[in-house]
Amino acid sequence: MKYTFKLLALAALVGCAGDGSIDASIWGEDYIEQGIPAATSAAPEGFENGWSVRYTKFLVNVGALTVAASDGTPGGSLPAVRVYDLHTLRGPLALGTLSGLSPVRYDTVSYRMEPAGDAATAGNATAADVALMRASRYAIYVEGEGTRMGTTVRFRWGFGGTVAFEQCHSSETEVGVAVPSGGVGRAQITVHGDHLFYDDLQSPTARLRFDLIASADANRDGEVTLDELAAVDLTTAPRGQYGVGSRGDVLNLRQFVTTLVATVGHFNGEGHCEERRM
Repeated sequence: MKYTFKLLALAALVGCAGDGSIDASIWGEDYIEQGIPAATSAAPEGFENGWSVRYTKFLVNVGALTVAASDGTPGGSLPAVRVYDLHTLRGPLALGTLSGLSPVRYDTVSYRMEPAGDAATAGNATAADVALMRASRYAIYVEGEGTRMGTTVRFRWGFGGTVAFEQCHSSETEVGVAVPSGGVGRAQITVHGDHLFYDDLQSPTARLRFDLIASADANRDGEVTLDELAAVDLTTAPRGQYGVGSRGDVLNLRQFVTTLVATVGHFNGEGHCEERRM
């Protein structure tokens, strides 16, 4: 009887070892879906000097969300890297579920953004958007406009390069994602569209600014191109703005914005990842 009881107990433990799961999703949050307002006394995190910015397209070639545990417990990965338009979402988009997971903390979480190749496929993006990303080998492509007091300045910017977002934290104290026994963990690729407009590459108190970007419109056609940003020497920026910290190789506004692209990836909302440019 004792032997039978031990076998039943062992069987119960084994049965519980793989009954958890992780639901994966992607989201650009309200800033990408609806826009970024001007700063106010009640909401100081908006744009300085009365500007607001609205995206009309925010394409990312992203995926390969992978979870693993440092103790060797098997995890998994999904989905393949695909092209998404985060502006068209209305809330998080489900990417799939990793099932049959043990009830442990998966403390090694990563995903990546990479240039769209000839084999790139759509997540929720249109066929035309996928073709655009393929043709220029973009990892991220954005369209939108900044507005202030009746003035509108458009932008259409595409960026290449691969960035791996690794060692993702759900919060400052929560590494990766925990799977409860018989329960569901959450793993969300969160993209922060406001980062493209920070005025400092490393300061935690960076502000959102559009003045210098708008003034880069050299031909006054109402659209700022990346080539026009490249013509803006950062030494001409207002004092205390557009700090590069230890990045002495960032000399112009195009390089500055391109560097910020690698910071847009987050995890489970405000959680951070280590960025590795590849």
